[in-house]
Amino acid sequence: MNQEKSVHEEWSLVSGKRCQLLRVRNAWIPRYYLIVFPKTQGHPNSAEVAEMVSIGVERAKQLAAAATGDAEAFGLIYSGYSARREKGWHIHIVLLGNRWRKAWLYFVLAGKNLLQALRLRKDDAKEMMHD
Repeated sequence: MNQEKSVHEEWSLVSGKRCQLLRVRNAWIPRYYLIVFPKTQGHPNSAEVAEMVSIGVERAKQLAAAATGDAEAFGLIYSGYSARREKGWHIHIVLLGNRWRKAWLYFVLAGKNLLQALRLRKDDAKEMMHD
């Protein structure tokens, strides 16, 4: 899945570390964003994770309201350390709008995870366990 990521916004956390909102553009999941903790900062502590999730929910509401007219039309996905495909802490924000978009998101995610389980798509999760 070809995708392009660009920094959309950046915030300073209470700890002084930074987090970013990335706009992800790909053909399969439109209106897709990531809240990331840049890898150069190491791993976030529990207070930083809680702050970033809070930022993610608030920003998702704003983005959803602007895109769909409904501040609650979004999905937020957090994958734990061993369930991630890519290294680095992140949460996914997908602006939905309706049940069909939500169904499409789950269909794409199921296909992606099936390809990873069959080892037909790159999966960094096992490599990350040894970082």
